[in-house]
Amino acid sequence: MKNAHPSFALLVFLLLGLLPFLFQDPRVLVMVWLFNLALIAKLGWKRSMVKAYVLVGGIGALFATITWLPFTDVGTPYWSSKIPVIHYPVQITDVGVLWAMGMGLRLANVALLSMYYLFTTSPREIAMGLRGIGVPFSISFLLSLIFRFIPLVKNDLATIREAQMVRGMSTSEGSVPERIRKYSFLMVPLIFSSLKRVPLIANALDAKGFRMRNSQHRFYRSKRWRAVEVVILLVGFAMFATLFYFARIHPEHLGVLIPGRI
Repeated sequence: MKNAHPSFALLVFLLLGLLPFLFQDPRVLVMVWLFNLALIAKLGWKRSMVKAYVLVGGIGALFATITWLPFTDVGTPYWSSKIPVIHYPVQITDVGVLWAMGMGLRLANVALLSMYYLFTTSPREIAMGLRGIGVPFSISFLLSLIFRFIPLVKNDLATIREAQMVRGMSTSEGSVPERIRKYSFLMVPLIFSSLKRVPLIANALDAKGFRMRNSQHRFYRSKRWRAVEVVILLVGFAMFATLFYFARIHPEHLGVLIPGRI
């Protein structure tokens, strides 16, 4: 992926990210997740990303499963009740269990692909990828600025935290309300330091003659499409269309538990 065209990488991850939304059955989604996991492992990922994915993807998938579990009224019920006060019916069914597990696996798939793409792709490549699929230059450049802004904010936060620690304030001690109050002392200077940086960036762009509505803006150096990338994308779109037909249009709805739902 390092030498590939940025738009190729973006479209590949977009196709893989949309693939879990074709199916609802967790038995199919597990295979999709294992395929994506094997692909990411083949491409290589850092240990920090593995830890972040276990935290974000694991907790997110578990939360999605628990959240969706009692809100499916299709299938044979194992348990049913009503929420007090509003009397909204909730139940756990055989189809509901599979549906909830499928929703958790969907989130695990999306978290895996999106985190890898954002961890391994530079803001410039993201902007070039968006521009290559037809997104206006101004919008893609704006998104790249946002991604470039995140490390600056992170460094500012570390500096402010160290300054407050020198003054005797520790955000890792005290009760939860006390920690929240201490973090407010970090957020206020962080907001003002970020706002102070905005006019500097605006002046730098203005000095270089950047205009949001100027269609003549181009990237100084961009990669060319290769024939193999075009072929891979065409095959990928064809396979995606085939799976879409069998899952959503074919009468048997393979891998779909409730045809009327996404």
